[in-house]
Amino acid sequence: MGDREVMKTKGGVIHPQIERVMRKIGEDISIGRRVRKIAADDFARRIGISRATLHRLENGDPGIAFNTVAMALHALGRLDALANIADAANDHVTMMQMKNAAPKRISKLRPVRRLVLEVSGETNETEDAPKKTLSKYVGF
Repeated sequence: MGDREVMKTKGGVIHPQIERVMRKIGEDISIGRRVRKIAADDFARRIGISRATLHRLENGDPGIAFNTVAMALHALGRLDALANIADAANDHVTMMQMKNAAPKRISKLRPVRRLVLEVSGETNETEDAPKKTLSKYVGF
């Protein structure tokens, strides 16, 4: 990291990759707001935050509440992007594990044979069951 100052929040030190991602999200929200020609004061009021908090959000402050990011994306019509961010369909690791767990072959299910039991002259029969009787000597 060199001479660069380490970014911190209440929770501790922020990883450089997380800092870059948060900064990009903030810039993207800022661009989205400006392209839609929404004034900062109006946008902040629409998502229920102060103008100062909006400034922190657009600058990528990692201490911003998740709800604030979600509200900003919702106001821009981009909440779907957040909803699908951790979807298994977008996760290559999960998809590979699911692919590897799939069986190589699938055989047809075979019908289960039902036995007819003769107990004191009465039978327990079903419609499709073959008519077999059990020996009193099981296993021989």
